Amino acid sequence: MEPSDGDRPPAPERSRRLGLPLWVAVAALGIVALTVVAAVVGPRSFAPQQACPAIGYSSLLEVTLDGATSEVAVLQVRDGDRWQPPYPPDAAVPAIPTSHDGNTWTFTLFSPPNPIALRALDDDGEVLERTEVDVGWVRVGGTAECGGPTEAHVDWTL
Repeated sequence: MEPSDGDRPPAPERSRRLGLPLWVAVAALGIVALTVVAAVVGPRSFAPQQACPAIGYSSLLEVTLDGATSEVAVLQVRDGDRWQPPYPPDAAVPAIPTSHDGNTWTFTLFSPPNPIALRALDDDGEVLERTEVDVGWVRVGGTAECGGPTEAHVDWTL
């Protein structure tokens, strides 16, 4: 006679281990790694990038003369490899916008150097004095990311 199910000894219990496929474990580790990278890089990296306008900002330099200024006919600023405005005025040489009111001269620069080189000329174009001064350009518009127009003021005693 064959033994019945009731006569058989019970089968040993198997340990129930989760048998996750290998790809699930690799995917979980990948998600954790991406989360760590995102936390380290920071939320700003995923923010939309700000588009800056394609514009050349101008900078305004104001120079106030003091002292022996009676002989000063023209005040010039060094712009690259030439002095501006040209003296005597020359229509062939492009000049930066310049104006003056009393002893205050105003220059509009498009690539402001630092330090600034200045020279004062008399009516004959002779150099009366020359100086070079560090200026504190201050942004007066635009944004920190994109830049903007700047201004600076110099007091020069002759």
